[in-house]
Amino acid sequence: MKNRFTRAEGKEVFEGNELIVKGALEAGVSLFTGYPGSPVASVFTVLEQIGDLLKEYGIKGIIANNENQAASLLHGAMSVPGVRAMAVFKSVGAYVALDGMAIVNYTVPETGSAALCVAGDDPALSSTQVGADSRYTFFSAKIPVFEPATNQEIKDWIKLALDVAARSQLLSGMIITTNQADGGGTVVVQPNVKPVVSMHHRVMVDTSNIRVRQRVAVPPNSGELERDIIERRMPRFLEIIRESGLNRVEPGPDRRIGFITSGNTYNYLRHALHELGADCEFPVLKLGVTYPVDPEIVLAFAAEAEELFVVEEKRGFIESQVTEILRDARQSGRMDFSNVWGKRFPGDLPGIPEAGGLDPGILIKRIGNMLLARLA
Repeated sequence: MKNRFTRAEGKEVFEGNELIVKGALEAGVSLFTGYPGSPVASVFTVLEQIGDLLKEYGIKGIIANNENQAASLLHGAMSVPGVRAMAVFKSVGAYVALDGMAIVNYTVPETGSAALCVAGDDPALSSTQVGADSRYTFFSAKIPVFEPATNQEIKDWIKLALDVAARSQLLSGMIITTNQADGGGTVVVQPNVKPVVSMHHRVMVDTSNIRVRQRVAVPPNSGELERDIIERRMPRFLEIIRESGLNRVEPGPDRRIGFITSGNTYNYLRHALHELGADCEFPVLKLGVTYPVDPEIVLAFAAEAEELFVVEEKRGFIESQVTEILRDARQSGRMDFSNVWGKRFPGDLPGIPEAGGLDPGILIKRIGNMLLARLA
């Protein structure tokens, strides 16, 4: 077990939840906390199995009493310059953590510190009591949302999300679905990074020097901190995302239809299009960040397609943002409004279902019927 997690180069096989841990090791995480719940419960089993490695690196690994306490631990860690901290919990647990996560995000971290929350979503309700959608939970606290699609992205984007969090001074959120958490595969590994601040390299925080207006979210500080998110930190976040190339357009010769998707649904869509004999026929916008959706790449993509079809699990989270972006562009005279379809398809055809999860079979039927009707 330990040898796989210390391997510094080449390819190795990991389960989905193991990729979260390996990603944290490569990212130089100082604090790893959270609360176990399906589909990410085994993350903490993995931490226990490599406990000696955590001690060697000086990483603090702790199961919190609940998800809100885990978020509070992140808030405290952000008062220490250079700390990287992350919490993992299930989608319903994100509700519990929301108050704590909002406090983390509504304060400005110390120099170089960064925090990440990974939520395990269960779209098909195979092991979860309610159909929670963590995108909306993160959205309500203005927490940016990363949605990796491949096994490689799951691991690599832990570090990337923390890098972006440090540069933008915003708490980052990431979503892993059940099929990703329970799955896994071969990835290219990178060397682990021992944390700058750790149990071996401790830092004493002088409470008399804490920047109260930046670190304590109480009125009147709260109003200033909210404006700082909206006017400075979120625009900075979008600038960094554009530099990173996380959102990308995959070209296709038939410009009558353009697909927008993200996360594991991207894999389902590609599979479905392949089975329909339409692989690489239509342009696809693959969003690595689903909140905030970048207006620039949406407008550029919309200019290359006559109609847009948003393919996503659960509610129309991306669809509503895309519609708003195009509406604003039309009202400002930048471009005509393109048709946006998602939960509803043209001609009264059933669109992408909101209830339950998706799979290639569902998309083959829904998209196949739409293509037959639209392009006949």
